[in-house]
Amino acid sequence: MLRDVLRDLIESGTPILADAGIETRIMFETDLELDPHIEVTALLDQRDGREVLRDVYATYVDVAWAHGLPAIIGTPTFRASLRYVEGAGRGGVEAVRRLNSEAVAFLHEIRSGGDHEPVFIAGVIGPYGDAYRPEDCLSHLDGADYHAAQAEALAEAGVDLLFAPTFPSVEEAHGAAVAMSQTSVPYAVSFVLNQRGRLLDGTYLHDAIERIDDAVVPAPTHYGISCVHPTVVRTALQDLHVASARGAARLREVKANGSSLAPGQLVALDHAESDPPEVFGESMHQLGIDFGVSILGGCCGTDAKHLAALARRLEAKAA
Repeated sequence: MLRDVLRDLIESGTPILADAGIETRIMFETDLELDPHIEVTALLDQRDGREVLRDVYATYVDVAWAHGLPAIIGTPTFRASLRYVEGAGRGGVEAVRRLNSEAVAFLHEIRSGGDHEPVFIAGVIGPYGDAYRPEDCLSHLDGADYHAAQAEALAEAGVDLLFAPTFPSVEEAHGAAVAMSQTSVPYAVSFVLNQRGRLLDGTYLHDAIERIDDAVVPAPTHYGISCVHPTVVRTALQDLHVASARGAARLREVKANGSSLAPGQLVALDHAESDPPEVFGESMHQLGIDFGVSILGGCCGTDAKHLAALARRLEAKAA
């Protein structure tokens, strides 16, 4: 099974290319309006939206295939949990199941065809509240209950990995980990950090990793950092390696923003903001070399050019 292949690649430290920005590309490269609740998930029900979304994902798959790298693409379901589905007037738990299942089927279509390196599908689960407001987060008990429906839907639809990115609070991240652990699918948790390299709720990165590892069985396959600039990631990883060899060994993934602006500043912009692709690619590649991070990709403000600059360096490393 592809799940087993992915697990082996992660454990061996093989370079894997993760996808890059989705929402920011739709927002700033197209005239499409995103649903205020379920955001890009709504595009799956629109003919034009599906085509644009397909084109965005295809650019990332094409980069991976062109450079002979395995890839991970995440479902457009960051806001496809019950609170947002109900807010969009789509229904309840059954609508959550339908939307998440359709998103997985959509990515299965994109990754099919050709004799290439594997493309793995990550089922994306976002936090209950604003990813930049830890005060909106759920307790770990409420989080486990809330995220269960989406985790089950994605698992049943056939993802290779469950992925909870951009969680600002260790409490809710713990709950999401519990929900994902109750499926039969490997899973990962990824945190958004402040400029000091801590979670937005103030938790040290090593404390967050060790708390979840100690409390949840099975534990995540790995942990990651999402939605911050590579310079912030570097600060966080330097501190992590000093504080906890155990925690450092578990941090395997970085999906970084293209801009050094804080996330709260980025969302207020009316345009994409990012470093030049070659600068981004080199800084990400160096993170992999210096800290043993093997899954690398982009987040807000990044596109296929940023991913290609990174892929060229990963390809050279793998050769």
